[in-house]
Amino acid sequence: MKKPVILCVDDDKVILFSLKQQLKRHFQTDYGIETAETGEEALEIVEEMLDEGIELPIAISDQIMPGMKGHELLKHIHALSPKTFSILLTGQADAEAIGSAVNHANLYRYLSKPWDSSDLNLTVKEALRSYHQEKELAQFYANLEKEVAKRTHELNNKNHALIKLNQEKNIFLGIAAHDLKNPLSAIQGYAEMIQSDFDEMPKDEIIEIVDHIYTSARQMFGLVKNLLDVNAIEVGQQKISLTTIDIYPILQKIVEHYRRLAEKKNIQLQCRDAKEQYYARAEENTIHQVLDNLISNAIKYSPPGKYISVCLAKSHKYVHCKIRDQGPGFTDEDKHKLFGQFSRLSAKPTGGEHSTGLGLFIVKKLVEAMQGKVWCESQLGQGATFIIELPVA
Repeated sequence: MKKPVILCVDDDKVILFSLKQQLKRHFQTDYGIETAETGEEALEIVEEMLDEGIELPIAISDQIMPGMKGHELLKHIHALSPKTFSILLTGQADAEAIGSAVNHANLYRYLSKPWDSSDLNLTVKEALRSYHQEKELAQFYANLEKEVAKRTHELNNKNHALIKLNQEKNIFLGIAAHDLKNPLSAIQGYAEMIQSDFDEMPKDEIIEIVDHIYTSARQMFGLVKNLLDVNAIEVGQQKISLTTIDIYPILQKIVEHYRRLAEKKNIQLQCRDAKEQYYARAEENTIHQVLDNLISNAIKYSPPGKYISVCLAKSHKYVHCKIRDQGPGFTDEDKHKLFGQFSRLSAKPTGGEHSTGLGLFIVKKLVEAMQGKVWCESQLGQGATFIIELPVA
């Protein structure tokens, strides 16, 4: 970068030369020394310097000059460069000119001619020190203002995040309370029936009531488990250790488990036989939870008499698992919130099953934790296909 400049202005060439030489002896290491014989010439120099990005810490001007007087010149320089300090040289004290320079030209000091060289050097030195102090202070305040703005922005973001978290917590608690209330009420009602009428109840009726209690308890357990899973995901406590796993045996086991439930709803659940092994980078418990959720969902939302197919495919990069049903499919609005938290979709379970609105949210988070992807392809009225993509081992 070019050196900052000290500008000297005097119509007397001898005085101007003397002033320049004195300043060069003491300041030329760190500053350039420019001279001008008139106010007009000085302003041209200042404008050129500022255009080139050169700093002007000090302007020294004689007061009595033909044309533009010293205090007038310094006022113009101050308008162009407000941080520049002015030093006025005068052979005779002019209170009005000095007052004008103080009020309108950032006058640091005026010196009487002939000046004392040590006094001039000290004045320039102190003016330079003040200039750089003010510059550093201005930079400090600018940085402080940026930091305050940054911190304010961060606090606003945190405040918005806290408000959002509080809203989510309220939704979370509201859904939990609502979804736990019904099975709890059912359990309480059935327990009271057994308590009051046990001696008169046939064994078959007791077994039926106990079965209802078991179903309600399982419903509550499912909700609590989902809530705990969501909490573990949100606070980063879901630890997943990826290993090399053949997906097919896990998938086959889940399909066999749900085949009886599907048959109860007159739904065919088929898993295409694997002709090879499908090794992926995954965690066994996690992929089991994901596949279990998607297959149970397909059964839950499929009408009786329909067909659900599950198959595996692979490329040189990925293993894909596709679960296709013949359910109602999804609207465009459903697709936008499909994997959201507490999402309530237009499709409803076809056998009176319970839904927490958390299953697909958990599926997406778990698949992404295994560095995979999950998405859905669906048209309203034409069923849905959920596809899981995991990296090949």
